[in-house]
Amino acid sequence: MCALPAGGFDGSAPTRYSRRGHIPGSRSLPGRDLLDFAGRVLPGPELAARADAVLHGADSPVVLYCGGGISAAGTALALTLLGRDDIAVYDGSLEEWSKDPALALELGG
Repeated sequence: MCALPAGGFDGSAPTRYSRRGHIPGSRSLPGRDLLDFAGRVLPGPELAARADAVLHGADSPVVLYCGGGISAAGTALALTLLGRDDIAVYDGSLEEWSKDPALALELGG
């Protein structure tokens, strides 16, 4: 599950990583979309609706990544507040993944 903004997920935004795109098979759950205008985690019902729309049918555990682990960690916290206990964070995230040309990245949504 990719916690980057949509442009980072689909590869349309400039990046500081070696390559653009997302890990094959991952879904987009931008961490910023789980926060209100003041940077606070959304209220429970709204948070659940946004997360459930993406997580419905997702494998367990939910492995989160972003660019370097920060947004993924925030998204993990938000999902934990919803009662999920099957969360893992790939802390190397795209910073690590994109450096290895043998590891695939996909473009688009």
